[in-house]
Amino acid sequence: MNTKKFSPYRPTYSPVETLERTFSLTGGLGQVALQSFQGKEKNIAASVEITDRCNAGCHYCYVYPREWDQKQRLQGYLNLPKEQHKDRESQVIRRLHSLKASGIVHVTLVGGEPSLAPDVIRAAADLFPIVWVVSNGAAALPALPRSVSVFVSMDGPPNFHNQSRDPMGFFENHHYENTRGMSAAIARNINRSERGAYVHLTLPKGAIELFSEAVDWLVTTVTKLRGIIISGTTGNSKLDPVAYDLSDRRRLKVLVECAAEKYGWELFPFNQPLTNSFMFDEDKVIHDPSECLVAQTVNSLDFDGKSTGKCILRDEADCETCMCNITGMSRAIEKADLNTIFGVLRAFSG
Repeated sequence: MNTKKFSPYRPTYSPVETLERTFSLTGGLGQVALQSFQGKEKNIAASVEITDRCNAGCHYCYVYPREWDQKQRLQGYLNLPKEQHKDRESQVIRRLHSLKASGIVHVTLVGGEPSLAPDVIRAAADLFPIVWVVSNGAAALPALPRSVSVFVSMDGPPNFHNQSRDPMGFFENHHYENTRGMSAAIARNINRSERGAYVHLTLPKGAIELFSEAVDWLVTTVTKLRGIIISGTTGNSKLDPVAYDLSDRRRLKVLVECAAEKYGWELFPFNQPLTNSFMFDEDKVIHDPSECLVAQTVNSLDFDGKSTGKCILRDEADCETCMCNITGMSRAIEKADLNTIFGVLRAFSG
């Protein structure tokens, strides 16, 4: 087995930039600590849809009507005229100001495709010490302030991802090294970006056996890879075909451990052993939102500013099938797991 350890890409910053970022981050985390010490039960984070438009229109995306095809999804689920869409983005920016005033210190920006709304991302970076952007990576990543970390979603290795995310072949003419299609666009855009990105592998149930292939491709091809985050698909019930059963959970846990043995645990900053225990072990399964720290502390808003429900996955998601990495990671942090805390701080640092 190749035992070459993974070394995450780390952008170079000047001493002044590092000092400014440290000051901003310390202030934000200090605010969270103070609220916790004072026993204030309030949200400290928010997930915000900053656009309904997308450049990919993945067929299974939960924000679109199920009956829409990939081409229809590119219009945006509100199908707004250009001028009206810009007005909505201005409303989102005002919403971000309100979240800041309410004590929110960490926002995750989702869509649609957030990179299509760069002005909103920059506005969020001016307001919050910690900003995460969840992107499909198929569009060039904009230059971003240091408070922003980018997470690019993938479903598996290149060929599987292309078939899963781009069934109509909108990206089939993209090439990068030995890769083609949407996966080629992702590798190219991350490697050409200023700061690189984390890749969030959200593995469909049928792609678990492709996990190792996906990891090997990312480590060897994405030169500005900052780490890999692992999640699985969450169903609307235990009978939902996409929902992981216990054997699926056990299998993926073993595969993560094997990859960590090969490349080192630094490759999986959000999937340290305790997080994986909360995600994959039978006795750690959550049953309702009262057991989920994400549901308790994160305010999830759609493009209209309305709550999406108990979490970003909507009220329809069955908590007992939850395979959300953030849920497991939050529980590990609550247990003061230092490995998980250090991994998250690396993502916080910009």
